[in-house]
Amino acid sequence: MAIGHRSRIRYPSPIMEKSFAHERVWPLSRPPLRVRIAAIGDLHVRGSVDIQTIPGLLNVKDCADLLIVVGDLTENGRIIEAEAAAELLAGVLLPVLVVLGNHDLRTLRRTAFRRVLERSAIEVLDGGATTIRLTNGALVGIAGATGSGGGFWPVEGPDALHNGTFKGLAVRSARESAALERGLNELETDVRIAAMHYAPTATTLGREPVEKYWMLGNSDLGAVIDRTSPDIVVHGHAHLGTLKGYTPGGVPVRNVALPVVGGVHVETLELRSGHAIGLAEYGTPARCR
Repeated sequence: MAIGHRSRIRYPSPIMEKSFAHERVWPLSRPPLRVRIAAIGDLHVRGSVDIQTIPGLLNVKDCADLLIVVGDLTENGRIIEAEAAAELLAGVLLPVLVVLGNHDLRTLRRTAFRRVLERSAIEVLDGGATTIRLTNGALVGIAGATGSGGGFWPVEGPDALHNGTFKGLAVRSARESAALERGLNELETDVRIAAMHYAPTATTLGREPVEKYWMLGNSDLGAVIDRTSPDIVVHGHAHLGTLKGYTPGGVPVRNVALPVVGGVHVETLELRSGHAIGLAEYGTPARCR
């Protein structure tokens, strides 16, 4: 039985002060396992980029076990931009997983765009899931999808959509949410991570104007997260947002857009007694230097 399937990270938050029935006691002799998750988004690569210009990217291999890029690798989805992004990410010397953002989806050659990344051993999660076995034995599962806009009303925010716009977004939102839910439900791993470009909650939107919320994410994604209970969620897209947030059900969410975090963000989880414990609760989450 996987130890992380129903666990949630214990971060200091009033809405996280509930107990969970999932209890598995490990033998006292087994040391806790740590999983170090690096994440970043919204690189908006236009051409060749020196890896040293993005804080933490060059040294991320020394402080993380894997890297998740949450969309908008490129500015316009051009193949030459994808090639530059692939060259940049190939230099991190870690397993790299990406979801595509709205800027990446401007490409007119989506299959070719993906193949450019995959040739550099970068795995694209487009409504699917994958697993990685770390050298310490921990099994990490990641499910990813782009997501979509749509807004958070009536769950978290005001409704700013006209009816016609909403209908189109509702179709895409339902499709992306269903794909993410299927991916998360497939994972029977020690740690389960949800990655997306759009926000699943308004709590990470920070200084973004309220009238733009409908373009930045939707509550359907948040509902999927609360039904499937991954250990942590990472997203980007909201450049004026804030790092930390939670879904209505209390699952921790991190907005790792480059303009928000200023570099590679790292979360360290420790597996204790069948739970994934977020070590960020003991201090500010680390960012590779």
